[in-house]
Amino acid sequence: MEKLIQLMKTSIRIQLILAFAFCVLVSMIVGFASSPFFADIDRRLDFTEGIVTIDESGQKLVKQFNQMNQNINALVSKLGNEDPTFKKKFLNRSISSLKENDKWLSVPNGKKSIYHLTKNELIQYVINTPQKQNHLNVVITNSTGKILYKSKGVNDTKVNLQDVKTNAKRNFIKKEHDERPTVTRLYSLTMDGEKNYLIIRGIPKSKAVYIKEPGVTPYLLGLVTFILCFYLITKRKMKEIEGIALGLREIAKGDLNYRIQENSKDELGSLAANINYMASELNQMIERQRQAEKLKDELITNVSHDLRTPLTSIMGYIRLVKDHQFKNQKQLDEYVDIAYGKSEQLKKLIEDLFDFTSLNYEGIQLQREKVSLNQMLRQLMDELDPIAKDSHVIFISNFPKEQFMMEVDPNQIVRALENVLMNAIKYSTPPGKIYVEMGKNKDAVQIRVSNPCESLSEEEVIRLFDRFYRVDNSRSSKKSGVGLGLAITKSIVELHQGAIHVDYKNQVIQLSISLPFNEEY
Repeated sequence: MEKLIQLMKTSIRIQLILAFAFCVLVSMIVGFASSPFFADIDRRLDFTEGIVTIDESGQKLVKQFNQMNQNINALVSKLGNEDPTFKKKFLNRSISSLKENDKWLSVPNGKKSIYHLTKNELIQYVINTPQKQNHLNVVITNSTGKILYKSKGVNDTKVNLQDVKTNAKRNFIKKEHDERPTVTRLYSLTMDGEKNYLIIRGIPKSKAVYIKEPGVTPYLLGLVTFILCFYLITKRKMKEIEGIALGLREIAKGDLNYRIQENSKDELGSLAANINYMASELNQMIERQRQAEKLKDELITNVSHDLRTPLTSIMGYIRLVKDHQFKNQKQLDEYVDIAYGKSEQLKKLIEDLFDFTSLNYEGIQLQREKVSLNQMLRQLMDELDPIAKDSHVIFISNFPKEQFMMEVDPNQIVRALENVLMNAIKYSTPPGKIYVEMGKNKDAVQIRVSNPCESLSEEEVIRLFDRFYRVDNSRSSKKSGVGLGLAITKSIVELHQGAIHVDYKNQVIQLSISLPFNEEY
């Protein structure tokens, strides 16, 4: 049951089917309930009983003629007992009244009475009985249609048997008729060894019946009920659709912060959720584009500053050398050394820009080799140890004895680790200690570098890996650079399918690098 309810909530198609079925049911109930109040009484004539009477009369005649063929005396006695008129007319009748050529019958009735009549009189009396009782015309014909016997009121001498057969096959299905029908019945008889036909025809008696016709009004009420009910049920869904349409218009106008209300769990709710997701993604994409434009402007500003400073120094000292504004060879060598150092700094800045562009836009193919990360990191720390001491910080390592052999690009990994260590040296609060740890779990090797630093805001911590971002906004010469070191490191680590993240707590910052194993070692 819960699955069915859940399916109803999540499928608008099932909701519409159920709503349609419910509206049809309600409209039918209203139509049936209102029909007695708007019914028109229609008077009709019912001939059913009259037709049944004609059929019974015909069957009775056939039965009497069959009995006539089998035992004519028994038929006469039966008619006398059932019909007082027959008894009065033929009982103890004078024989002298009969014609000489008539074949007469004498049927005793007890000891002292007797019926006297001819066979023709018996046949005529039998076929006249339905005419008297129900106003039916009865004739007996031979096989050619010639009338041999007929009841009172029949003037024809011959009938078309084919037409009679056609009319006899006519069925009166409806009980009510607007016109008075003429019913014909045809029966086959055997009289005196010859095949004859009994035809009975007449207008059946009718009975007035009164029928209530519902008229058009109940159907109109049912239709109005269906429309009103369907409108009320679908009103909420239509408002939801209108809300989605309104939201799309607002989003199309550029208001990407507009959100469509999600009122259901069906396809419309899913559509609203997807539109909201689309608007959110577009908003974020535009925000990223704006941020990229901002970073580009920062790049131009920062690069202009960071390149102009060493370039200005180089040009200044070269001009001093060119104008021979030095006192002796020692001062000349000092000017040249300073100019060379500034040119090295300028070269480093340009290389950082080139490397970052290559890693993020052109792509790079890693030249993987199997190396020991322990040995690589220890060697790099030894090389940077003099620089650390100049900054009044020292490295403290915690490496396991196990050698972590990894398939990596040595040059790129060295560049990434060097950036992390140089960043720690540059921003450590002197005198201080830089802790370098290495470990592994089931899936990857972890390298953690932590050092004390100046107080950082949450935004500064989040933006450490952003392109061209520097914590040192004053851009002092001591902490020179364009803010690409950690961004380059992040790109190199991600090229190795690794991850890097930063944690900051109690003025201690920790950078963690995770490099996954790509083969067993």
